[in-house]
Amino acid sequence: MAVDLGFILVGDGGYPDPAAVVASCARRAIELEFVAGDKPEPMTFEIAGGGLIFLMLMPVPHPDVASMQQGPTSPPIEDMLAAKAHFVVSGLEIAGDVRAHDLLLANVMGAVIENTSAIAVMLGHGLVFHRAELYAEMAALGVETGELPPEIAVDITTARESETHMSFLTHGLARLDREELYITCAVTGKGALGFVFDMVRGLLADPPMNLPTGDTIGRTADEKIQIQRVPDPRGEGADVIKLAL
Repeated sequence: MAVDLGFILVGDGGYPDPAAVVASCARRAIELEFVAGDKPEPMTFEIAGGGLIFLMLMPVPHPDVASMQQGPTSPPIEDMLAAKAHFVVSGLEIAGDVRAHDLLLANVMGAVIENTSAIAVMLGHGLVFHRAELYAEMAALGVETGELPPEIAVDITTARESETHMSFLTHGLARLDREELYITCAVTGKGALGFVFDMVRGLLADPPMNLPTGDTIGRTADEKIQIQRVPDPRGEGADVIKLAL
């Protein structure tokens, strides 16, 4: 039985008002019903049409924050380290494919964010935490389009390549049957992150963007960025698409 997970870092302990979570979910086109059981926790909700959501408060800091990577959408590390507690959000028997699971759970977490002192959030398969307010806003946009926006659909990490260059690496496209992206650029350049998001959006489209090895792509008519396929810079997994800006 598949279980979908998410984590929310909060500034202090305390469960949200279940009626407020239900109302926030309703604004996100998700119909939940609070289940008042014999025990106060985990807080349990039934999803209309089938499935359950469990919200469990862990009144301690998240144990892995200090060692986790950060991405362009992560809050400052000092803010995450200051989180005194965290929620574990579990989804059981959610209908649909992987993307539908991510979209629903992301918006349930968005509803929890709106009713707690949330600092950061990530889905269970993620690599980095995202700023809570940004995540909630992006998840809501996904309700309108039926897809999570690229800013939170996959994770992105950065690395220093040299004195003058840096890179962006995606994490999660392979989970969605796409190739990961490895994009390098000058440290002093502009527009690279927006380009990364545009590329993720194109790859997640149906049908996905076609990127034959050796062809070129560009942000303008004059820009010619060669499409390469190289080993994953982490030294694991399948080859990745490399674009050197």
